[in-house]
Amino acid sequence: MESTPAPPPVPTPGRPPVRWGLPDVALAWVAGLVASLIAALIGIAILSPPTDQVDDDVGVLLFGLLGQNIGILGVLLLVSVKKGLGSLGRDFGLRRPLDHPWLWGLLYLLCGVALQIGLSLLLLPIASLADDDTQGVVDLFEDARGVELALFAAGVVVVAPFVEELLFRGALLRALLRKTSPGWAVFGSALAFAAVHVLLSPTIGDVVPVPALMGLGVVSGAVAVRTGNLYGSILLHAGFNLLTAVTVLVSA
Repeated sequence: MESTPAPPPVPTPGRPPVRWGLPDVALAWVAGLVASLIAALIGIAILSPPTDQVDDDVGVLLFGLLGQNIGILGVLLLVSVKKGLGSLGRDFGLRRPLDHPWLWGLLYLLCGVALQIGLSLLLLPIASLADDDTQGVVDLFEDARGVELALFAAGVVVVAPFVEELLFRGALLRALLRKTSPGWAVFGSALAFAAVHVLLSPTIGDVVPVPALMGLGVVSGAVAVRTGNLYGSILLHAGFNLLTAVTVLVSA
């Protein structure tokens, strides 16, 4: 298992210096929002839900989430080719450890579950302030069935951890490491990660999970800095989300 801090990517002979940074990360996020809107409109055209039920239609939401992830990933790939070293592994740390990857993967996954449980217990007093005003996305999928429910679980446990870690602990964290200390870089990426989850829907129920998201961001960022890759961060995030997916599946 690699255990040395991840230095900023170093250009290889024959390639220009790495030129991507914070504006490119912001562009990837905005592209995700735009792609989400376009995909949601496509979903509305295909599924034709009643006008007064568009906001509560699970299928439309799935279209939007898929579009968002594709938009973010597409821009990061383009940034890597145009401004980086042309490799998601070398630019953003998307690679697995050399030794015992399955063992480390299981360990990180279990640590993510434990982190979710621990933070949830610590934040119970805060959560009680929200009463029944929980996160809207989770509420929608509690009523989903069949394929929609399976797609939700796959998105929460697989797609979201992969794309969000690539954006926040890969692109953003490494951009910050070029400008500040590892501690501030980890904190900055964690703060951005938590903030964007409530930016477009700042209700009490959506704001309550912010401390937990900050906690995940800090631990995940520390793992990314220490190991030099996103393998642990992605699986830690997947484990953190696993309880939410299981809860929804069980209650369906």
